Amino acid sequence: MISQAPSPSGTQPHLIPPPTPVITASTSGNIRHEWPAIGLTLVHEFISPAEEQEMISAFHAISPLSPADSKRRISQHFGHHFDYTTFGIDESKHSPVPAYITNFLDRLPVDTDGKEAGRKPDQFTVQYYPPGAGIPPHVDTHSMFGEALYSLSFGSGVPMTFRMSGENEARKLRLPKRSLQESSDGNVSGKVGGEILDKAEGVVVHPAWELMLPARSLLVMRGASRYGYTHGIRPRKTDAVDGITVKREGRYSITMRSVRRGEEIGCDCLFPGVCDARVRQEQEAALRAGGIKKAEAQ
Repeated sequence: MISQAPSPSGTQPHLIPPPTPVITASTSGNIRHEWPAIGLTLVHEFISPAEEQEMISAFHAISPLSPADSKRRISQHFGHHFDYTTFGIDESKHSPVPAYITNFLDRLPVDTDGKEAGRKPDQFTVQYYPPGAGIPPHVDTHSMFGEALYSLSFGSGVPMTFRMSGENEARKLRLPKRSLQESSDGNVSGKVGGEILDKAEGVVVHPAWELMLPARSLLVMRGASRYGYTHGIRPRKTDAVDGITVKREGRYSITMRSVRRGEEIGCDCLFPGVCDARVRQEQEAALRAGGIKKAEAQ
């Protein structure tokens, strides 16, 4: 349930009801909720319950759950592995993509026109989130991956929070790189959480809204939702769904990206404040300016 939170100072973010979606049905009968203005799509029942169980079994055949996993996220990478330090890919690590993923790739709503027409994802991160875990608000790397970002939820549902990025996100992107600590087997460990609502004072912050991602649903982000909105999950033990308090359960997701290489790498989006390509350009310009000043002083 989406609730309106007070914003007494005028600088605190608050939750608002999500925009009204356009509701359609695909040829296969899946209900789709679309927000065309920001390029966001949610496809319900993208996979079947049988496929869902197959995915969970296959995941734990590689990473069995143990008592130690009760408070940590577990990640598996297929195709080129995601690099949690550069937020791109690790070219030195590659794992074959399992059949439970390749079986549904032809059903993905890929772009039908433009420079990425027909392009399917080739990098996959499958993750298990223990009950109550969250994801810090973030904007995925722009330059290293194609525009379409896919996220398949299974095992249970969870609300995802969206908010248009602003000054705070731009400032954070220019801080020294953060990274998530990985264990020796490549699994991401440690506490995953963090409040989705920034508490910064004196900064204009856009309101946030929550979108329920049901089990077996596929979220597709393009355009503004991909490049200009932060998305994350608030860490909490329960959620209010249709006015009913629901206890969170273990959840799984598959994040799917298409890797850019060579001259494809880059971005000319409309959100320079949170664009990694623009940040690099700023840094390179600053280095050049510093070099010129140093040479002039000699």
